[in-house]
Amino acid sequence: MMLNYESPQMKYPVQKGLISIIVPIYNDEIYIKECLDSILAQTFANWEAILVNDGSTDCTGKIIDEYAKKDLRFIAIHKQNQGTLLARKTGLENSKGEFIANIDHDDAYHPQFLEKMYAKITEIDADFVWCKCQIAYKENPTYYKTDYKWSADVCENIAMALMRGQGMGYGTWDKLIKREIYAKVRFPDIHLVIGEDPVQIFQVAYHSKSAAFVPENLYVHKTGGATASPKPFSNVVAAILMKKTLEILFDGKIPCNIEKAFYSRVYFFTTYNYFCLEKKTRAQFKDEIESFLPGLIAADKKLNFKRICVFFARKGIEFPIRLREFIIKLVQYVIRSR
Repeated sequence: MMLNYESPQMKYPVQKGLISIIVPIYNDEIYIKECLDSILAQTFANWEAILVNDGSTDCTGKIIDEYAKKDLRFIAIHKQNQGTLLARKTGLENSKGEFIANIDHDDAYHPQFLEKMYAKITEIDADFVWCKCQIAYKENPTYYKTDYKWSADVCENIAMALMRGQGMGYGTWDKLIKREIYAKVRFPDIHLVIGEDPVQIFQVAYHSKSAAFVPENLYVHKTGGATASPKPFSNVVAAILMKKTLEILFDGKIPCNIEKAFYSRVYFFTTYNYFCLEKKTRAQFKDEIESFLPGLIAADKKLNFKRICVFFARKGIEFPIRLREFIIKLVQYVIRSR
């Protein structure tokens, strides 16, 4: 998979004290008003919201144009569909703020999100800050953000971002980031709708010297809401892209602690989804996946069946279709039961 990583081309000078909120949007006429209303409800008023309509075919474009007419702080941009990652790049390139915030189009801010995040990042002059957040559609309302102490060792910080249930996590949506840091992020030229967050956050963490935590639920993340479940193809591409990004940051040799955390984080969805691909599709990823299958297998500690999946996929052996469907359903059942 040949990719070019490009730096954003910033179009405007920085406006001190301004927060630019980037909202990539695709076919979300159901939830987008709730998202935009949560921005309007912010107690911190010095913001702009760059609404990037990523080629929507429903009424999304009309809705964001209406908001842009009602409040000039909303800036509507309409572009062809290229995926969430490149929509964020477009938003960043058109930003003016000293600080950058991201919000997913089906999520919502607490009314004091910007106020409290801005207070923290300016209080200690951090490169970025993150907060606790609430997950909609889940019994446990507190997400996995904890008060991780930022380390002087960049490898330790990136490894912690990869560890589920610990640290800052690798989402972009629960963070406020200095634009001077975010502008250093290089974006791969690929249509990506899953895995777009770690591609950015790995680079943000790499370039940051300081970060801080706001221990309050200030963001509502609606996992399982408007966004459809990703397909196996997207999951495999995301895993490959995460690894490529880490290799670029560390000149081809990922540090051991980051590599261990990476394999522990992605082993399940990568091995399972790689196996679920049709043989012809799987062949185009063979070189990339083969390079880290041993690490994925070594990270497998609970569901040994995945090793069988990887073994047969690696040999190019196809299961009979009925057995294959049964296996997929079985693994899906195990996922839901964990």
